Amino acid sequence: MKKIFLFIGAIMANHLKNADSPYLKQHANNPVNWYEWGDEVFEKAKKENKLIFLSIGYSTCHWCHVMERESFENKEIAGILNKYYVSIKVDREEMSDIDKYYQKAYQLIHRRSGGWPLTIIMTPEKKVFYSATYMPPHYSQYGPGLKEILLSIANDWKENPKKILEIADNFEKYYKENENKKLPKENVDKGIIENIIKKAKNEFDLEYGGVKGAPKFPMESSLDLLIDIYVITKNKDILDILNITLTKMAKGGIFDQVEGGFYRYSVDNKWEIPHFEKMLYNNANLSYIYLRMYKITKNPFYKEVAFKSIDEMLNKYYENGLFFSASDADSNGGEGKYFVYDFDEVNEAFSEFENKEELLNYFGIKKYGNFNGLNNPTIQGERPKNYEKALEKLKLIREKREFPFIDTKKITSWNAMMIRTLFAVGEFDEKYLDTAKKSLEKLIEVMYKDKLYHSFNKNKKNKKEGLLEDYAFLIGALITAYEYTYEEKYLKFVNKLSKEVFLFKKDNWYMNQDKSMKADFSDSSYASSLGVLANDFLDLSLLNYNIELKKEADKIIEEGSYYVKNYPLYYATITKAAIKNILGEYIITSETPLYKGDFSYPYVLWKKGESFEICTIYKCIKKSNNLEEIKEILNIL
Repeated sequence: MKKIFLFIGAIMANHLKNADSPYLKQHANNPVNWYEWGDEVFEKAKKENKLIFLSIGYSTCHWCHVMERESFENKEIAGILNKYYVSIKVDREEMSDIDKYYQKAYQLIHRRSGGWPLTIIMTPEKKVFYSATYMPPHYSQYGPGLKEILLSIANDWKENPKKILEIADNFEKYYKENENKKLPKENVDKGIIENIIKKAKNEFDLEYGGVKGAPKFPMESSLDLLIDIYVITKNKDILDILNITLTKMAKGGIFDQVEGGFYRYSVDNKWEIPHFEKMLYNNANLSYIYLRMYKITKNPFYKEVAFKSIDEMLNKYYENGLFFSASDADSNGGEGKYFVYDFDEVNEAFSEFENKEELLNYFGIKKYGNFNGLNNPTIQGERPKNYEKALEKLKLIREKREFPFIDTKKITSWNAMMIRTLFAVGEFDEKYLDTAKKSLEKLIEVMYKDKLYHSFNKNKKNKKEGLLEDYAFLIGALITAYEYTYEEKYLKFVNKLSKEVFLFKKDNWYMNQDKSMKADFSDSSYASSLGVLANDFLDLSLLNYNIELKKEADKIIEEGSYYVKNYPLYYATITKAAIKNILGEYIITSETPLYKGDFSYPYVLWKKGESFEICTIYKCIKKSNNLEEIKEILNIL
């Protein structure tokens, strides 16, 4: 007898009850009869001639939780889905290639980028004809809700399937044409540097930092590129943009002023009100950016922010050598409840301080708050003398609360990002260098079993094959590990991976090994895997004096040249590779690993050698026992 979910009284487990993903497990008791992505469910859709309802999200996504509460726990809407559709849930972090494919579909349909939760409706043959992000459950001032849309589409499928099939066929043709469209190869030369300076001055908010408008994302890849540009040009406008952006973010509400760590993005243009999820990749990459800026400016605030973020990741997101992926925006039944403060509770906690008002003002604590009547702390003015004691009071208030849900999934690429940053932090404190080495060893031990894997959940086996991003970011982390340790095992393993990564190449580079999704150059949530790979190949070609890898990097850069020429700030990683290639990369040998220091040139690698020597891939320039003589060559570039 079939289970009719529309009329059930008690919530029943669906097909996600044995899922590995924390996100899928969150939906295991929805009345929607969810399935995991797989051949079996697509065969079911064909056999029953049902439309496919695909929902993509992740476990720490605020609007994913809202849509679940409003729609997927709604028995009426669940009944519609169960009767007329085959419903599939996908964790975008576990299957980022699948997510990328359908995000692109959304972008082509709506002419703008998508997000999460992503809603896709397809024919039984997996042909897309409808897409949306978050939708309210019922008709509102904004138009039809999910219920009305589902019923309308189901009725069209029953009464006029040819209409839907025609739309789906036309869109599939359009998608393929777009996918195979050849963009012109642009001539990119040194002039790109002035172009980037001009675009940054036009597009960045000179009052609050970041790209103009809202919502605001940190855009770590763009900031990293701008640091390169400043080091090369010493352009004061670029330095101002960087200082404004990094200071405003670190003093704003996008940074957890109490415990450390960055939230994913800000919904306003002042960095004041975030969605409160903390992602591993943001904190890995932003900490790296702040350390780079500390080296340049010697501003101790930047170093403090980096260390505070790293320590938060180690304190709450670290287990047995590896890092969890994220923590939730929601807790205690509402968004940000763990992180925000009622005015009265802080006012009382600060009552023992004679400068209570100064402290309240410093942490931005106001009577009517800045977030739904509550306060998300921000930093105002100079630090008071008893700042540390006041900070402890704020921490004590939080200790009485339940910390948000942490997604225990461990992702190879995201861990590799954090490991690279840990090596960089190790310049200032050797204990982080030890942690970096242990984490890298653990990542290889757990994630490499005759081939590289993408992710696994706590105490579960790997099941998802490595993606291009896993190879690209791990190769980068291994190169960094070699530079900081001179341990040959890292160079040996990275050379092994650099051969295996060609599994992702056929006529083009692909995100996945079955080559169903092309790799692209866009730095969206984090750096493009193809852009990272181009930088990897340039670095490895120099470390090994391997001209073939240099040629491969050249090809990737040429393929991305249209984006470099026209949109360098949004395709920053491939732009970085292009500039590195134009200006040239140098390698310095030394007997032991050295503090990398503050060079006047950004594209320098280190390698073990008998004395100091500076080389390019084509020739060696100077050998000396005096490092300052080597540095002098870099100073005149």
